[in-house]
Amino acid sequence: MPAARARATPDLIDQILALDPGRRAIAALARPGAAAAAARALLRARRALIVTGFTVEPETHETDGPPGAAVLGRALRALGADVRYVTDQVNVPLLEAVLDALGEPADVSVYPDGDGAARAVLAATRPTHLVAIERPGRNRAGDYLNMRGESIAAWNAPVDDLFMRRSRATTIGIGDGGNEIGMGAARATFARLGRLEARIASVVRVDHLVVAGVSNWGGYGVVAALSRLAGRELLHTPDVERRMIEACVAAGASDGVTRRREPTVDGLPLEVHAAVVELLRWAARSGIIRA
Repeated sequence: MPAARARATPDLIDQILALDPGRRAIAALARPGAAAAAARALLRARRALIVTGFTVEPETHETDGPPGAAVLGRALRALGADVRYVTDQVNVPLLEAVLDALGEPADVSVYPDGDGAARAVLAATRPTHLVAIERPGRNRAGDYLNMRGESIAAWNAPVDDLFMRRSRATTIGIGDGGNEIGMGAARATFARLGRLEARIASVVRVDHLVVAGVSNWGGYGVVAALSRLAGRELLHTPDVERRMIEACVAAGASDGVTRRREPTVDGLPLEVHAAVVELLRWAARSGIIRA
């Protein structure tokens, strides 16, 4: 097999992330090796700023995002990076609860108001790496839409400004629906899927885009790839996965698909997410990625 074709062949991590329970055409958007490329970029991160939190309607803040952000942040901190998080005020309790379930420090800041917010955050944190997991990204009209095509701009701060400003930081975006920060890198493909997809598609691009069936899984996939690179176990266990989601719900989160306050993510029960974590733990041990 030619070398170029061999490099394009999905490995186990890619195949797990490409699982598409929500039927969101993940296969059309996913790129073989995306998690590995993001992991390589993050391996020597010095200062990482991670953004997450997706409010799909008033008082409905997703269970998807905070767990993935916390697990990735924990891995980066274990590798020596200074890790901070930023989100809306309403999502702070969710992220803090998940970090607590992981036994991690909760260095979570509220994204400030005002036109100079992004500039102020970047100046204060000086990130070498910017990461977004399940965070709304503006569409071509400058609005933020959920998967039903409804505007959610009133309940989600313009955190994507951080990724649209000129910065030396390496940027990573992780999403599952086409309307998140980073999906601008796949906008043309996503917009061709239908009229709704063209409306909600984000224009916010990143250096490394990871697409997964559930955004949390994308974060976990990057950690699995980091485990290979670092030669050490960095991913959490299925039991911790259950505790994180339960803690997230107890702090006020809801399932973004069902809109119910229950310990599920994107309409899938706890055991499905626990099983994906176990699969990724196994995949992390199955091969070595050369840095």
